[in-house]
Amino acid sequence: MANLEILEEYLLGNDDKNGYLNSEISDNKVIMLSGKWGSGKTNFWQNIIIPKLNDGKNKIPNHYISLYGKTSIEQIKQEVFINILESMESYENKEKTKTLVKNSVNIFSSLSKSISVFGINIDLSNIANESFNRIDKILENEKIKKAEEYLNSGAIICFDDFERKSKDIDLNDLFGFMTQLSLTFRCKVMIILNDNVFKEKEKELFQNLKEKTVSKYLYFNPGIEELFNAIFHDKKYSDLKEYKELILKTLKEVEILNARIYIQVLDNLLEWTKYKNTNNDNSVLEYLIILNINFILFHTFFFKDDKSKWQIIGFTDKLKRNSDNFNSIKASGVSFFADQSHEFKFYNEFEQYYYNIDNNIKDYDKKYLQDNKKFYESKYFVNSTINKLNFNIDKDAVDLINNFIKTGII
Repeated sequence: MANLEILEEYLLGNDDKNGYLNSEISDNKVIMLSGKWGSGKTNFWQNIIIPKLNDGKNKIPNHYISLYGKTSIEQIKQEVFINILESMESYENKEKTKTLVKNSVNIFSSLSKSISVFGINIDLSNIANESFNRIDKILENEKIKKAEEYLNSGAIICFDDFERKSKDIDLNDLFGFMTQLSLTFRCKVMIILNDNVFKEKEKELFQNLKEKTVSKYLYFNPGIEELFNAIFHDKKYSDLKEYKELILKTLKEVEILNARIYIQVLDNLLEWTKYKNTNNDNSVLEYLIILNINFILFHTFFFKDDKSKWQIIGFTDKLKRNSDNFNSIKASGVSFFADQSHEFKFYNEFEQYYYNIDNNIKDYDKKYLQDNKKFYESKYFVNSTINKLNFNIDKDAVDLINNFIKTGII
């Protein structure tokens, strides 16, 4: 089975058995889902896992919170607390609800004394001091009654973009809060991140806290076809069904694995095929995919010269003869990208290739190479990929593609 299928079945189960998330074994647990940037972790959680958590009679209450841009523990606490209050929909057991709110107030006591939910000002200190006499009044409010299901026992709170939190947030405090959250509410805390980004002292601290806090570690590592199929499953791409194999074939040729790039390319193809019905042959669509990916990575545009080499618009290539003839990494069957980091492995080879031509290479030429690294990466990417195509494209179609990518308007 592929990585995503294994993870989905493990987390959600199948017809014969429950998965990890819908079993009591995962209550009070902190779970970590880690994978490389762009590998589709967020898409997997939001578009595959969450819909199934929300489906059926036995749905599991769940909340998604991004830590991107969060600058303090208090800010994170406030968002979680608001999510809890906004989620109250089931009022069959008021006592259970009161207990839930009481627990949440105890955790979030460091918040400001007043908080607004659906336009209602709730004085947290009064709730705590008056033994929650105001809870009944809060529960009776019609606006809150229309909210989604409240966070109850066994619920899931997912924290995404963990590594993109502000450096002002201490890792000790963050892990401590998440542990407290899982224990107080008897819930499951899911952390989504790329755990390879932490360096030096922070990496050591992260590893220590991870060992003490995380009960279940899951590795997210889909292949190109698997990630593409997961994204293409979205019904909005149904109009591209006839081009699916062509798109996938091109992405495999490019050898890039990045969910955000796939989504942007598919969205552009959707718009192009809708409005450019006379330019939907395979050649145009493949060139559109490749040049679109190139723009996302390098923000450059191309034209084809009289020798059928693709050159960057606006870049005067002092090493044109060498860079036109350079052909390296694809011959050895190695991927364009080093760990999908968008850094070309080939660049150092090209640099060495040029140095070997002239042993008396000057320092200013070395600086020129370094200063224009992006352009040489882009040039090699486009030429190496497009040269594998078995058909040509006319200048008018290239101009249309360039204009669409540059302006966003067809």
